[in-house]
Amino acid sequence: MAVYTTISHSDAQELFKSLGEIDKLEGIKEGVENTNYLVHLNDSKKYILTLFEKRTKETDLPYFNNLMGLFNKNGVNCPLSISIKNKNLFKIKEKPCCIYTFVKGRPISSSNKEQLNSLGKSIAHLHQSGSSLNLYRKNMMLLPSWKHITESFSKSNPKIINQEYKYIYEKINHLQDKFPLNLRQINIHADLFKDNIFFLDNQVSGFIDFFFSCTDTLVYDLATFVNAWFFKENKFVEDKYINFLKSYQHNFELTIEEKDNFNFYLKVSAIRFFLTRLYDLHFNYEGNVKHKNPIEFFEIFKFHEENNIQDLF
Repeated sequence: MAVYTTISHSDAQELFKSLGEIDKLEGIKEGVENTNYLVHLNDSKKYILTLFEKRTKETDLPYFNNLMGLFNKNGVNCPLSISIKNKNLFKIKEKPCCIYTFVKGRPISSSNKEQLNSLGKSIAHLHQSGSSLNLYRKNMMLLPSWKHITESFSKSNPKIINQEYKYIYEKINHLQDKFPLNLRQINIHADLFKDNIFFLDNQVSGFIDFFFSCTDTLVYDLATFVNAWFFKENKFVEDKYINFLKSYQHNFELTIEEKDNFNFYLKVSAIRFFLTRLYDLHFNYEGNVKHKNPIEFFEIFKFHEENNIQDLF
């Protein structure tokens, strides 16, 4: 989430007129993808207004909105798109936008055993639900994105082609033809970072930001979650990972093939976030955005080259 496009109170009120009077409009600065506002109405109801920027295609919005609706029906608490006059896709300042329900709770920065147990159950349930949904969207953030980003870097100022990038570029050439074809694919979240999972009273209260969701291997989704949650200052936090894994595996069983390819997808996920963070740092500088450090995921990639945590299954 971020603020690229500034909108006024009157801009928003025109859209919200059938829902109520807006009391306060707050820009949400976290994240780097789309423009988000927290909208407070006079009747104390809250909504999230999301304006979709360059990386999110308007043609993908029906998939995202339908997916969240189906997840919600399966008991996964997540935002729901609001319809006005049978429409849930609108325009503000020529940008596609949607209104979403507000999910209660807050992200956590550090997790205790009770929270890890809840995470295991909740993500297992997310994957169970994702395997039962008849929707499809290709994952554009792996090979298609790698190609786009590396081509962009090759045409730009050579000073951004640093040692870490050169190292990862060589690894891409080695890994890109090795994606397994025998793993089950489901509808996944694909961005299970700490700021996208909310808690209340040590329990997961909901998931947000489904705008990278797609159809891909669940082990890639799990790998992204592990990379995002179980590294602190470039060190793997094994005890917390094991506590989470016990809960997850008690509620959802991975296949032998998924376990055998976990290390591969941990490296693939680390490459994905290293590249997109590096790209955003050098090309995505419009708006009020807090950029994240790409080197964090370079170090995570190096860890997975030297260690194989799939042995902990």
